Amino acid sequence: MSLQDKLRVVRTPDRISLQPNRRLAAVLKLYAIAAVALGLLLAIFYRWLGEGVIVICAALLICLVIRGLVDYIFWYNVRYEFDKATNAVYRENPPFGRKQIMRLDEMVIITGSASGDWYYAIGIKKQQLVKNYRISPFFGSAGVYKLMITEFEEDILVHIIALLPGSAH
Repeated sequence: MSLQDKLRVVRTPDRISLQPNRRLAAVLKLYAIAAVALGLLLAIFYRWLGEGVIVICAALLICLVIRGLVDYIFWYNVRYEFDKATNAVYRENPPFGRKQIMRLDEMVIITGSASGDWYYAIGIKKQQLVKNYRISPFFGSAGVYKLMITEFEEDILVHIIALLPGSAH
């Protein structure tokens, strides 16, 4: 499956949209599997477990469920839309609706890092280090990521840059 399919990229001549957090699906599945396994463990062995173990397992179960719900509600379905016709960048999250976050002519593309991995982000000129929005998956330094980086830059980032005012098509 290509990176465009994984990020659900939709491209027209004057608009491109993508969901950079779709790769969270694997993490969400792990949270669900761990929560179900922990719940079954508690249900089956409840009588034989000590009070401390029950409290720790219940706390861990609650943390897994809360983290999974937060990731799903606030990050998983986020879509960024770059629209040349309206000169705007929109952030859409189904529970919270669609919101214009900046104009295309004031947007700059930067790279950011977190936990040793890096990513592409967008921000408003001269404020991009204060508030920015990640538009790519996380990339590491391993050889596997080199292909992903190239695919993202050639198939997605180039088209975003082409929408910017003053860019040569």
